[in-house]
Parts: sequence; C-alpha cells; structure tokens
Amino acid sequence: MRLFQTVLSRLPSLRHPRRRGQSLVEFALVLPVLLLLVAGAIDLGRAYFTSVSLENAVKEGAFFGARDPECATDATTGCNDPANVQARVEAELDGIALSTFQAKCFDPNTTVFTGPGKALADCEDGDLYYVRTQVPFGLITPIMSDIVGSSITLTSESSAVVLTSFETGGVPVVFPTPTATPVPEPGTCTVPDFTLGPTRLGDAATVWSVDAGFQASNLTKIGPNGQDATWQSVAPGTVGVCLTQTITVSNTPQATPTPAPTATPTPVPTATPTPGPTTTPVPTATPTSAPTPTPAAQCTVPIMTGVKITVAQGRWSTAGFSATNFSAVRPPNNDYDVASQSIAVGAVRPCLTTTVSVDN
Repeated sequence: MRLFQTVLSRLPSLRHPRRRGQSLVEFALVLPVLLLLVAGAIDLGRAYFTSVSLENAVKEGAFFGARDPECATDATTGCNDPANVQARVEAELDGIALSTFQAKCFDPNTTVFTGPGKALADCEDGDLYYVRTQVPFGLITPIMSDIVGSSITLTSESSAVVLTSFETGGVPVVFPTPTATPVPEPGTCTVPDFTLGPTRLGDAATVWSVDAGFQASNLTKIGPNGQDATWQSVAPGTVGVCLTQTITVSNTPQATPTPAPTATPTPVPTATPTPGPTTTPVPTATPTSAPTPTPAAQCTVPIMTGVKITVAQGRWSTAGFSATNFSAVRPPNNDYDVASQSIAVGAVRPCLTTTVSVDN
C-alpha cells in the first residue's frame, strides 16, 4: 500500500518532461513558417522601396523628354549626360543599373503604348512622350530566393505631354519684348536665395556652383554642414560675374562690411564772363504739352516647374522680375522640385511689382 502511494506521488514529476518536449516539437514545427514570413517581409519591403524609386525616376525621365524629345540618350549630338532622358532616370535611381530602357513618342490620346511609335525627331507639341524602364532586383534572404529565384525584374512606365514651345491653336504666341529689363551678359550668373527652402550649409556649394553656375571656390560657409542657411552676404537675384563673384553663407546673421565713403572733389571756381550789351529777343509762346506717362516695364513669366526651388528662383530673376517677389509655399527642410506655380507660363506681367509663389 505504501509503495503504491509513493508511485502516485511521483506521477506529476514524470509527466512534466513530456510537456517540455511537446513545446519543443511545436516550436520546431512553427519556426520554418515564422522564418518564411520574416524573410518575405524583408524582401517585400526592399522591393516596394525600389519600385517607388523606379516609378519616380521614370516620371522624371518622361517629364524631361517631353521638353527635349530627341535627347533620349547621350548618343544624340548635344545630349551628353546629364542632358538626356536616360541619364535623368539613372540619377533618380541613385546607382541602380538599368536592364532595359525605352523612350518613344506617340500621337495624342494614345492609351496602348505598343509598337515603335513616332520617330523622336518628328515628335510635336501635344504628342505623348513615353518612357519604360526595367531594373533587376536581387533577393537577399535564402528562403525567398529558393522559392522565386535569386533575382526578379521590376518594371515601370510613364508618359508626359510634349511641350517644347508655347502655342495657342497651333499658332506660336509672340510675346512682347520687355523694356528696361536688365539682361544678364555672357559670363554672368544670378545669385540664388539660400534661405529659400532653406538650403543646408552642406549643400550650399552645390547650389552655388551646379545650380547657379558660379565658381565653387568663391563660396565661404560659416557654421556646421547640417544647419540651414539663414544669412547670405549677397542679395538673392544679384547678377554677378560667374568666375569672380564671391559670397558668404551662414546659419547665423553676420556683420556686413560698410563701404568706405568716397571723397568728394572740391569744385574749382570758374571765371565769370563780363556781360556785354545784348538785345532782348521777343519771347515766343510755346505750347505746353501734357507729359506722356511712361508705361511700366513688362516681363514674361518663365516655366519654373520640374526644377529645384533655387533654379526656379534664378529663372524668375533672369526673366526680369524682382527676386524679392518670389516665394515658396510650405518649404520643407530641403530644396524640393517645383510642381506648380501661381502664374501661368507665358503670362506678361509688370516686372517690378508682380509676385509669384511655387509649391511641390
């Protein structure tokens, strides 16, 4: 009897190892499924990020090609990188190699972009410029690569309406030549607005040399690269010589040197002639004419969409408008691409009083 009670008292301890073994078996069965889900999530996220980048790159290529249809690749004379569609797509992908690239031109209202389309040299305003690109995407997780292969191909396509000139009803619009507008001479550039955006000090050299065209060595930065530029020594919109114009940008206001006053020469007294006898002429009544009002100088609004804010502001100033009348709506922390402008392209407005705003 005592032996039976002793055996019964030990039964729970005998069952406990079985429960632990059962958990290990269940975990071993579920583990492959969990690894498959995690691996799929990793590669799915990478593929989604790459597809979004590819879509944006193709849209940028179609937009550029719609303004310059013949420059599909650098094989065309005068279309060296980056002034062609393929280079624009590759720049947006930031190092991802293209496996295929196509740029075609189709008639308006085309919905199925198959076939050769029109020759790029025959592309006219109103046609559709079509870009299609494929890139290889490599899987990094062993489980997914065993299922679908080590590489898949991502494809994206986009189209844009060709607009190479301003026309109304097929007749070119002749804009009046603005009067009293300073035209930059060859070898001159327009100072950008570093506070618009704003521009980080680390990107100031690129904006100064690449976007505005000035000599990179003539820019001085004060402050850490990660800070935004809030002060510049030369006013935005100033036209200066590209190779010699200097500027200083800073994240804090700096003292502006006061120019030394110029000495005024002392006038030399002139001898007063001795008057001789004169005859007084009979005055003739002269009709007084009313002064003719001087018309305000007119300028033509340029296209500012599809480029960086600093480039758009430079185009506004080059067209003859005042740089202080240019503003960006809801500027982020970096220099974004302009998607819309408040005044239509080609509109004729007063040069000194017209204001414009751009937005992304």
